[in-house]
Amino acid sequence: MNPPPTPPAGWYDVPAGGKRFWDGKSWSADVVGAPSATAEYEALDPYLPAPVATATVATVPMTPLVAASPPAGWYPGPTGALQWWDGRHWGPFAPPAAQGGAPAKDVGIAYLLLLLLGGVAAHRFYLGLIPSAIVFNVLWWGGWLLSILLIGVPMVIAAAIWWVVDLFLLPALVRRANAVRSTGSGLRA
Repeated sequence: MNPPPTPPAGWYDVPAGGKRFWDGKSWSADVVGAPSATAEYEALDPYLPAPVATATVATVPMTPLVAASPPAGWYPGPTGALQWWDGRHWGPFAPPAAQGGAPAKDVGIAYLLLLLLGGVAAHRFYLGLIPSAIVFNVLWWGGWLLSILLIGVPMVIAAAIWWVVDLFLLPALVRRANAVRSTGSGLRA
């Protein structure tokens, strides 16, 4: 003779009050809705046989007691830095972002500054070539101031030749300035 079939998993009434879960093999340790804490564990004998299925028992779908964990990805950590979550464990912090956050210099803007404000070497200031911009301004404006005495005429001519040379060298100067910005070393020319 075959043993009676095991009743399906589900919640079953406890004689002392409340419900206890049967997972198909064993009873849960907790009683839900029990009138007191002592009644929870006195209600059922641990050696009590499995219940006999006499009626259809509606099973309540189990929802996890723990909230669903977020999907894997980068999340802000306690300090605000990004930290990797793989779905189970926290991983390493993200490496800090590069500090050169300023955008790269543009050739078009450098040419615009050269053509419109070439007399004050705005293109050289824009590219970070501060010492050479100051020398150009001394040649250009000092030459104009000294041109009354005719001493400044060669200075103005030298600055004008420098300005024309910059017309051709400007793309290379922009590339060099951007390369220096990406490596972080200083550029002074």
